[in-house]
Amino acid sequence: MNPFHRLHLEGRHHNKLRATDILRLTSAHSLQSHESCAEEELIQTFIQKLLMMNYRARYIKTNETNEESNNEQGSYDSLRQDSEDFFSNVLSVSNEEICKSERIHPMDVQMAAFHCADGFLKQLMVTKLSPCQYALPLLVPDPDTQQIEFPLWTFRQINKSWKMKNTNNETISQTHPIYKAQTPMVFFFRFGSVSSSKSQLMNSLINEKHNTFFHRNCPGSSRTRVLMDGVVEIAWFCPSGSDDDKFTDCVAFCNLHGDAGDHEKQLQILSEMSSVNVVQLSQVDKNDKSMIKLDQLYKDSKPLICLFTEDEYTLKKMKKGKFKIGLKDRNQSDVSEELRRIINDCLSESSSTFRLEDVSKHSDIRVDEEDDDDCRRGRAAAQQMMSLLEKKDLTEIKESFLPHQGKEMNTDTGDKIYFIKWLGILLDEYISADLSDLHHKCNEKWSMVLKMKENYDEPEKLTAEQAELERISEKRQAAAFGVEHIMREVGQIYESCSSVNKNKKDLQFDFSSLPSLAAEMMISGFPLELMDGDAAHVPVIWISAVLDELIQKLGDQRVFVLSVLGIQSSGKSTMLNAMFGLQFAVSAGRCTRGAFMQMVRLSDEMKTQINFDYILVVDTEGLRALELAGRSTRHHDNELATFVVGLANLTLINIFGENPSEMQDILQIVVQAFLRMKKVRLNPRCVFVHQNVSDVTAGEKNMEGRRRLLQTLDEMTKLAAEEEDYDAECFSDVIDFDVQNDVKYFAQLWEGSPPMAPPNPKYCENIQELKKTIMSHTSKSHGIMQIDLKDRIKDLWEALLKERFVFRKLETEYSKWSWSLRSAMMETENKLHIQSKELPLKLKDKVNDEETLKKEFELFWEQSVNRIVSDTSPIRDIDIMRDVRDILSDIYESAPVDHIKENSEFTKIFTVSSYCEYIHFKKSTKKTVREVVKGAYRKVQKTFGYSRTLSPKKEAEIKSLITDVEQQTEKMIQLFNISKMGYNISCIQKITGYIKNRVTEHQKGVKYEFKKEFFIDLVLSIFKRANKMITDQHRLFKEANDPAIYVEKKRDEYYSIFQKYCHIATPAPIFGEIICQKLKEPIEQSVYKKTARYLAGEMKTNCESLNGNRSKLEKHILKTLAEEEDFDKYMNYINYPRDHFKSFIRDEVSRYITDKFSVTDFKMKKNIKLLQQKIMKAAHKSTQYVQENRGDVGLWLKRFTRELSGVLIFSEKDLSGVKHDDVDDLKLLEDVIRDKLPAIISDIISRFNTKTFPVKLDSKFRPDELLIEHFSQCCWVQCPFCKTVCTNSIENHHGDHSVAFHRSIGLNGICYHNTSNLSTHICTSAVANRTHPNEDFHPNASDYKVLCREYRRAGEDYANWSITPDLSELPYWKWFVCRFQKDLEKYHKKTFEGEGEIPDEWRKYSKQEVIESLDKYM
Repeated sequence: MNPFHRLHLEGRHHNKLRATDILRLTSAHSLQSHESCAEEELIQTFIQKLLMMNYRARYIKTNETNEESNNEQGSYDSLRQDSEDFFSNVLSVSNEEICKSERIHPMDVQMAAFHCADGFLKQLMVTKLSPCQYALPLLVPDPDTQQIEFPLWTFRQINKSWKMKNTNNETISQTHPIYKAQTPMVFFFRFGSVSSSKSQLMNSLINEKHNTFFHRNCPGSSRTRVLMDGVVEIAWFCPSGSDDDKFTDCVAFCNLHGDAGDHEKQLQILSEMSSVNVVQLSQVDKNDKSMIKLDQLYKDSKPLICLFTEDEYTLKKMKKGKFKIGLKDRNQSDVSEELRRIINDCLSESSSTFRLEDVSKHSDIRVDEEDDDDCRRGRAAAQQMMSLLEKKDLTEIKESFLPHQGKEMNTDTGDKIYFIKWLGILLDEYISADLSDLHHKCNEKWSMVLKMKENYDEPEKLTAEQAELERISEKRQAAAFGVEHIMREVGQIYESCSSVNKNKKDLQFDFSSLPSLAAEMMISGFPLELMDGDAAHVPVIWISAVLDELIQKLGDQRVFVLSVLGIQSSGKSTMLNAMFGLQFAVSAGRCTRGAFMQMVRLSDEMKTQINFDYILVVDTEGLRALELAGRSTRHHDNELATFVVGLANLTLINIFGENPSEMQDILQIVVQAFLRMKKVRLNPRCVFVHQNVSDVTAGEKNMEGRRRLLQTLDEMTKLAAEEEDYDAECFSDVIDFDVQNDVKYFAQLWEGSPPMAPPNPKYCENIQELKKTIMSHTSKSHGIMQIDLKDRIKDLWEALLKERFVFRKLETEYSKWSWSLRSAMMETENKLHIQSKELPLKLKDKVNDEETLKKEFELFWEQSVNRIVSDTSPIRDIDIMRDVRDILSDIYESAPVDHIKENSEFTKIFTVSSYCEYIHFKKSTKKTVREVVKGAYRKVQKTFGYSRTLSPKKEAEIKSLITDVEQQTEKMIQLFNISKMGYNISCIQKITGYIKNRVTEHQKGVKYEFKKEFFIDLVLSIFKRANKMITDQHRLFKEANDPAIYVEKKRDEYYSIFQKYCHIATPAPIFGEIICQKLKEPIEQSVYKKTARYLAGEMKTNCESLNGNRSKLEKHILKTLAEEEDFDKYMNYINYPRDHFKSFIRDEVSRYITDKFSVTDFKMKKNIKLLQQKIMKAAHKSTQYVQENRGDVGLWLKRFTRELSGVLIFSEKDLSGVKHDDVDDLKLLEDVIRDKLPAIISDIISRFNTKTFPVKLDSKFRPDELLIEHFSQCCWVQCPFCKTVCTNSIENHHGDHSVAFHRSIGLNGICYHNTSNLSTHICTSAVANRTHPNEDFHPNASDYKVLCREYRRAGEDYANWSITPDLSELPYWKWFVCRFQKDLEKYHKKTFEGEGEIPDEWRKYSKQEVIESLDKYM
């Protein structure tokens, strides 16, 4: 039966299926994942699955319609009759009945769709078949005329990548348009009917885990196959560069379906073009016509392999290049291995290559490109355009393009779309070789730079390699040239012409027709650039004109805007392409930058359901590209993120893996940007997509991760809201976000290892689920009309420009007045500069009297500075503890004076043994009889001097609260980044408020309340510890921002300028000296940071206590504690180990800097000299560049700051207010910098000492903080018995906590039940007590009793610990108990008596012995 009829495709040979029809979103096919469907829906379902790159598209089942399935309840007689009919009529079933009952062959579905598709849909289908790792149609007979077609057009957008080893055994990467690739080709065909599957055998050669070629044993296969006879399919094996590759080079495999004797033309073409021919046959009659062809192939010099399906023998070599293999009753893997080896041997001796494009040279076949008039005309026009590249430079290409484009306007839509497609294909082909080469060089250089950074022995060479990397990267960026660049130029020309509209008569063409072309492109499915990534610019006039044209052509349609943001190479474009069948560029290289929009049409049925006409998809470049991770790129990325989120109704935040931390800084900017956009009222939504999640249950397992993410985002929102004086309490107040439903997890994209792996079907299912989520969001949104979208783009861009965002992370954003302060400083500097020039004119008669000049300048300086600075308030010094006390006094007017006065011992809250004095127990209003009795008992106790105490569990909970509050407030202080923002009392207020909330929250679930003193002492203790850090950071801020200090630092700089003007110096020396002065601070900061990193590295190598892991560090801490014999420090170590570690590291760093300063000083000098060389190299390269490009001082400065961008934090803005337009001698400028820079360097070196080094650095860059960060990334959970810290090196690790040596549980205040006798038990020995195996303990001093050996039953804190029965004990803590017995008894208010009496054996250890024992045991 005709498959076209069964598939409802009659008439589609002439009225072709169009890509634009297929790409519409429909509820039936776009939102449902069909595993089966009706026959008439097979085509649509197949294509939709294929567009999603779901290789299961070939395995769609048809719904069963047989009535027999409804007749299963018949009688026994009818069943017997049926069986008789079955056996009696088994031979009388007609072929027609068989055909009717059989399902349509999956390959007939594919080929029917292929035959009935227009050129664009055919190309789209083949482009999607390729990543599915399916064979592609190469020669296709027409089902009616049997005319053979070569669909070359369908291959034009396919690139293949592979890796191979060169003669030096180095792995090299190759990427080629597949129609141009020159590879060996192996041709498989058969004569007659054979018993084994040729296609299945070919699959085992290429990819045994995937059915590249469909064969008889595939799911859904049937006996009747109508449209595949005579079809030749092609597939490529692409090696990965590994040792287990099946073939070492890329190899093409062609497969002729059907009997080759019936398809002589295909046989002739492919056997001539192949490198190796493989024929499968059973037995051949000598008189058979196929024998004639076999004889020709046998006599030909080309290798021939004959596979005999009815023979059993193994490999036989008949003569050179001619082989026989028997297949009967043989293991297929053995046959495959044998065949692969022969093919490899044959290919190694053959130089024959196959190029797909050359198939078109054969006569008597139809080439689709040449047969289609639109395609042919489009190609001719594109080739005419390409001819410009051979004759003119880039500027002339752009100038020539526009008149040509005007001529193209009069052709029909088909020509235009083919023209644009061809232009893209030819441009890619033109630049692909150079671009691939540059990409390879860039990767090689990047790898080299990374290795050199790890071994920083050759800084000069590293600098040279980094410069070379940047040069290659720039060259690669410049080499990228595609249709999008041409359209960008068209847009720019349109905007330029629009701005001179009054002089329209001078233009040679009607530029107003340009937006019409762009609109037609969008309607036809091409993306249009929305934001120019290179210039970080939105061409509002051009975009508005294109949207106006869209409205003219389509009417004012309602659209839902969907944008996507993601780190570079996180799979966002692949996701969009799979979701909507789009063709956004997917590449590992970063060439085109910015944002692109593309329209997805909805079916009429969908329009009625969600009230939209189109989804406007906005794809963005990858953010945070490694090779472009400079300051300007971060600025650009943040601006791009803000723009596309503001534009969208819904934004997909795409993350590679399960950790969203790398996107949080982007979201911080987005939140703050929206809070600032008061004019543009927006309420966007976002969905997180975690790509490449291997565990399918990650969604359930990551609930805690979701909670932490939301908590972080909420905190960030609060900080931003306070900064912007905006009412927002949580993340969802700014961005509509449901953490339960708007976080999605995607499986890995590939099912196996690329380049031969097909897409993972699970990934396709995840795409389908995400699509449903998106559509559920559309149902809740009103979207936006196109005419309003135009206004939104304009408003958003204006808001961005108006705000002039200083795009940094939230924590580095300047406080509200800082910009006005900086502006005032620049204005001040400008005034001083001008006055420094004016004064010499009045003193021209005294230029040789240096003393007079000095006095005149000093007088002028004092007057000028006083006049300028008087308008600006100075930045005051701060007193943190005074502000804290003032705030506490406001909160507690009746608070005890002792707790707020200056000399109060409030810091005891960190070392106190019990928190009983800080709490009072809540009184219950309703009491049970038991509670009444308890109350009476307590009154009696109180009468005799006993007081109610907290259980150890409650004590531990309060201590945990204090520890966590301290850690969280430390993070908050770091987020304030006071060195950049300055100190404000609101910092104290925020932290105090946070502590108050935590204390209040803690009280809700307990039977006690904190006294006022607890909160007051906690606040005072935390700020006492943070006082120095905050004060130091504010001092740095003041030095950088106080007008009086700032101007005073400029005195020498401006006296020098004054002298130059007095001696009538040319502008170049003056500007050169100013540049040197401006470089002083960045040089100092750069060198100090680099020296700090060096020092941290040196200490990790050479400092005895810091050159190992945390365990070694702890050993040194214990030695130091023993030598100092300070009980308070011991208790700080036991109760707050993390805090003690930090203090110890800070002391070690301070001591190391003092003792080894000469080494540090030497390294600093080496760093600064290297930096001096880089600055001079940048100046020299800038001068050369300007001379080559005939530029001016402005270009020199732009180039100079760019050369230094990876070396110093220095930009053109640092020279704002300094006039330099009149500088014309750039060689002199370079010489002045070379002459003056050494003095700046010497001054920095002279001021470098042990005191200035730490305080000149922001705290996060100091060596002690770097080392603390290094040693703190581990587990800090303490044993519930003895408080020893878990030794696992991973924080929040899986599995039990453990430690090598425990200590006496009496150190934790644990005593024997119903006594005040401190226990001398050690955890491991208690668990291993074989003498008293039934020894028990009472968890947290409760009445509940647990056997020591069954300690895990005591609760969660105990269950998570692995305490192994072990009688080995550390002498150190036995000595400690004996040495500090009285102190411990006083601290815990208990004694080592009775059952807890200290064993005599413990008292034999000396301090020296236990210190030495640490080296033995730890």
